[in-house]
Amino acid sequence: MSARLSEATAVLPHVRNHLVAAANGPAQATAVEVLLLPICEDGLLGYELVPDRESHTYVILGRNLQGEPVLRTTSYGSRRVGRAELVTVNGHLLSRAQRASRYSVQPRDFLLPDWTTAAESALTQLRALFEDRPRLTFASPEKSRGFEHALSIADSRLSRWDPIIRFFGIPNEADLGFTLSGGNGEEGTLAFRPPDVWTLRWNAPPDVINESWSVVVGSAAADGVAGSRRNLPDRRRRNRRASDRGGSMSS
Repeated sequence: MSARLSEATAVLPHVRNHLVAAANGPAQATAVEVLLLPICEDGLLGYELVPDRESHTYVILGRNLQGEPVLRTTSYGSRRVGRAELVTVNGHLLSRAQRASRYSVQPRDFLLPDWTTAAESALTQLRALFEDRPRLTFASPEKSRGFEHALSIADSRLSRWDPIIRFFGIPNEADLGFTLSGGNGEEGTLAFRPPDVWTLRWNAPPDVINESWSVVVGSAAADGVAGSRRNLPDRRRRNRRASDRGGSMSS
């Protein structure tokens, strides 16, 4: 769930650029909008492609620990057809074993020869899920605008420490703040503050950094993806919890 800030700054724009290139062509009214959520999961750093409609399969495109492009698909299937998913009892999160007894989760990793092939494969997976709407367009909510630029600014300010940054791959994570931590107790956050401000806080005594900068919300997204968004389903509230995911890019 974590990576070096310098890694994230380099890898995430690279992944997105290949996805945008693979999607090519103008968006159509019947297109499926896809939200790109930064994520670091089980050694894979990249973007999760979350469609704006219900799906039983979710796709992550990212770089593994060896620097290779990997496509990860995770399929969710209820063992009790027609019943709502149960993840808590009396406010307590069910254990892995308890959830496994009710639901099947099938992750698969595909090692691809190059990034172009990887991006095309990721989009092929999504198009297969929504055959009635094969056109895909990437959505970027206001809180994500300037995200990669914000990573770059944070990286330039904190290059001396190159801290760990955590990505859980959940909607609105930028509002909550991406946690930053150093190797000697340093800590901070990179967060979005509506309507248009990013903030960087870093505490590394005797050094303290508190900076903020604004993005132009009314213009096209700074990250080069579409600016509008519908109400995207938060499948992680339904299917997974942060405690379900282990591993990291760095310790």
